[in-house]
Amino acid sequence: MKKISLSMLLLVLGTAVFAQKKLNPKIKANSVINYTLTQNGQDAPLVLTFNSLGNPTKFDWNIDGYGSGTFEMTAKALQSGKGTKTNTREPDVITKLPDYQTFACISKDAYNDMLKNQTFEYDGLKYKVALNDSLGFRLKDRDWDVTRVVAVNGKGEIWILNNPDFPLICKTKDNAQGMDLSLISVQ
Repeated sequence: MKKISLSMLLLVLGTAVFAQKKLNPKIKANSVINYTLTQNGQDAPLVLTFNSLGNPTKFDWNIDGYGSGTFEMTAKALQSGKGTKTNTREPDVITKLPDYQTFACISKDAYNDMLKNQTFEYDGLKYKVALNDSLGFRLKDRDWDVTRVVAVNGKGEIWILNNPDFPLICKTKDNAQGMDLSLISVQ
């Protein structure tokens, strides 16, 4: 009887822990990421399809009604980039991002700074971790394992997936560059 009671208790505790676990998908080759892109008050679906991760990380982008193209992001950019590419997408072109520029993520170094110092700099802005955050990131009734950061000057917020290998930007709000992203799904 004690064994059955102990087994039931462990099963219930294990179920409770599983139910509370936040979603943290891994980005890999063949991942498809769907966003809503908002620019100048207009929304458009943005789809990123990752062809490879490495040097370079290659992914196709498609914006309905605008066009499609490819980004190549160097391993150095993913490691130590200082800003994101958010505009001047050219359809039907392979855009090779410079070593200081990422897209749809922050660099691993910026992510590590965020964890260690609770701050980091990106796109010339200093961000700090929002402590006691009640504005998590929730999608399809699931909480995601993210950290929300706010610009020190009070303009701009970013929700970043807690993934040291690929710190995906899940959402931006009041982005200084005039374009915001909101994640819809990762497949």
